[in-house]
Amino acid sequence: MREEESGPQNRELYALLHISPEASDEEIRKAYRQWAQIYHPDKYQAAEMKEIATENFQRICEAYEILSDENKRQIYDIYGMEGINSGLELGTKLNKAEEIKEELERLRRQKELQKVAAHLRPSGSILANLSLPQFLEGDGIMKGMAMASEVQSQISKHNAVAIGGNLAVNGNAGGGAASVVLRHQMSSVSSIEFMGSMGLRALLGVQTTRHISTHSTATMGLAMSLRDGSVNLSNTWTRQLSDTAHGNIQLSLGPESSIAVGWQKKEQKRSASGEIKIGTGSFGATAHYTHRFSTKSHGRIAGRIGSTALELELGGGRKISEFSTVRMLYTVGIQGIFWKFELHRGGQKLIVPVLLSRQLNPFFATGAFVIPTSLYFVLKRFVVKPFYLKREKQKASENMEKTLGQLHEGVKKSGIMGFCDPCPGEPKQLYVEYTFDGNNFEVIVDDLDELLIPQESHRI
Repeated sequence: MREEESGPQNRELYALLHISPEASDEEIRKAYRQWAQIYHPDKYQAAEMKEIATENFQRICEAYEILSDENKRQIYDIYGMEGINSGLELGTKLNKAEEIKEELERLRRQKELQKVAAHLRPSGSILANLSLPQFLEGDGIMKGMAMASEVQSQISKHNAVAIGGNLAVNGNAGGGAASVVLRHQMSSVSSIEFMGSMGLRALLGVQTTRHISTHSTATMGLAMSLRDGSVNLSNTWTRQLSDTAHGNIQLSLGPESSIAVGWQKKEQKRSASGEIKIGTGSFGATAHYTHRFSTKSHGRIAGRIGSTALELELGGGRKISEFSTVRMLYTVGIQGIFWKFELHRGGQKLIVPVLLSRQLNPFFATGAFVIPTSLYFVLKRFVVKPFYLKREKQKASENMEKTLGQLHEGVKKSGIMGFCDPCPGEPKQLYVEYTFDGNNFEVIVDDLDELLIPQESHRI
């Protein structure tokens, strides 16, 4: 059986404490306290000796932490450190060797799936254009639709491939394209990409990137259209301006030559970016600012002006789960007045722009912004926020039940790891101060009393 095959190999922690695998709990505690006193770093002055003692002390503490816990010790005896490091759920849920084995196998399969997922990174988006004026005219509310999808895969240590495609329909016209990109890491500072696409944008291209200094990166690309044979050459220089900001200059030579200067800054609470682009037949400038009110919500303002665009965008978003975010954006410009709804989940996006009016009527524009915004804040205040507070409170209660720590009744607290008993044999109490879910707790218990944490009664 597995236990018999791996049993003799799982004896290192016992050897660290110089005890036998059949040692009792009291023998384990005595051995730990003996060797912890010998290797305690504070006993040594020389730097070299202190470093060696610190390493040995940490190994002894780790051995005691595992062997003094009944469930951890059972897992270690059967599966060694592999079982400990696999994250088996300890406690009353796993009392038998068969249950431990089943849980370890489940975690192994889960890690294999995570390994596969790390090499395959899918992403995609669905765009559904809706038009209220078109609907009122009796032509249907759907104005157009577009879909895009891409899968990236790390096929080897230095090579990656990305395969993608997109389809778009606007009125009675539509089209699509498919693309393949192969990326090769030539060295720690340089890489090269080969790309090809067919469909509406049939082209072949190559692009190389190199870190020319600690703070600077240069990219050069060459692409040729398979439809008309035109060639486009692009160069981009990026420089790190500070810990949170970088700027870039891009020069493009071809049928639509242009030069662009951009800047991006990203901090914990806010991010901003801006770009000015001047071409042979057009010019434009864009800017955006995002402020994070909390870890779950943010606000955004953006603007675009140029020879073919003039628009202002206001809105915000909220994280509704670990992987999902919802955004609501209001846009007013020369193309009309829009509300845009976005759902982001993992690498997938659902974007629904709704055209409210083709005319820039100031009264309608104000009403289209104020009325839905007021409704949003009312719903957030009286519906959404109470719901999430209730759900978070329920989750916190469930997490508290799952993460209970326990010192059993009748077990001396002076025997736990890291405890130095200044007065052996005399009555004493244990003071515990801990943090859970962002709150501070403290409790005092007698040496032989049971301690269960966290508890609401311990909250400071």
